[in-house]
Amino acid sequence: SLSCVVVCWHAGALTMMEKIAPLKSADIPNDSSLFKIQLRIIEEGWVDSCIAQFYRSTRGRVFGSVIHEDKEGHLGGPSGFCLYIDNKAEVVEVDEFLMQVFSDENVARLSSDTVGFSLQSDHFDHVFEFIESRLGTKHRQEASFFEHHLFVSPCDSTKDLQLPEGFILKQLEPVEYINKMTKQWALELDFHTDPNTPEEYFVNFPFRSTIIENITKRPSFGIFTAENPDKPIAWCTVYSNGDTGMLHVDEEYRGMKLARILLRAAVDTFRDTFGSEYHSHACCQLKNIASANLLSSEGWVKQPFNNKRMYFHEDLLARFGK
Repeated sequence: SLSCVVVCWHAGALTMMEKIAPLKSADIPNDSSLFKIQLRIIEEGWVDSCIAQFYRSTRGRVFGSVIHEDKEGHLGGPSGFCLYIDNKAEVVEVDEFLMQVFSDENVARLSSDTVGFSLQSDHFDHVFEFIESRLGTKHRQEASFFEHHLFVSPCDSTKDLQLPEGFILKQLEPVEYINKMTKQWALELDFHTDPNTPEEYFVNFPFRSTIIENITKRPSFGIFTAENPDKPIAWCTVYSNGDTGMLHVDEEYRGMKLARILLRAAVDTFRDTFGSEYHSHACCQLKNIASANLLSSEGWVKQPFNNKRMYFHEDLLARFGK
């Protein structure tokens, strides 16, 4: 059933895009695994707050968007927008859809510092240019970008790896070691450069709330030593868009296959929870060749479309108290 009809003008021609009832994850084809798992984790209750909208063009093509919302009511953030666009769609249809997603009302509510978007489509570059242009008037500064390789997890069951003696694999909890994880993320994102800064300094880091949500709402794993079972030496979490990320192993414990154990725990959790037709995804920075090689060796499949996030460095540092 149709809830409304959106009328758009494009190049002087009157066209129409219908807002339709929400789709289920089972309605999304497997070649759009990003959007498919996004809907599935919403159905599972792994997401606190988001806006899901679906449209059908007059040419019969279906489009969808999921916009994440934080506790302050801001839209976007690191997980940002997850979009579903038919590869066969014409540019005029894509632009009409994007004007609905990035309406004046939604743009006004966007996060002040970070907007990420995920999309598997031949229209990726066009969509990114549209978003960059649409958001260009919101900030006084030019956006910087994170660009990542995007990988899709294998659907086959993974073989168990033996955890080395003296180590413990368990679910992460939102306790004091959040500061350690936040510090590591800030260093990897180049928002902080001094590794000797005390962990307590990062209690106000803007993305700290993302780490807490990842841990409290979705399965996230850490590896601990028997000598210190209260502080992880390796971890990975699951974002609200279904990405497995934040994979980290402390330097002195590398070379022990701990990253592989964490990845396999994440893949098995997705498969056991959702079934083999649903996949997790992982992003790694283009310069991070080691992580890309690790994912490939574990059977993750690199996608032809990268994942991009735009951020506004000055605004982020302002929120960080810099």
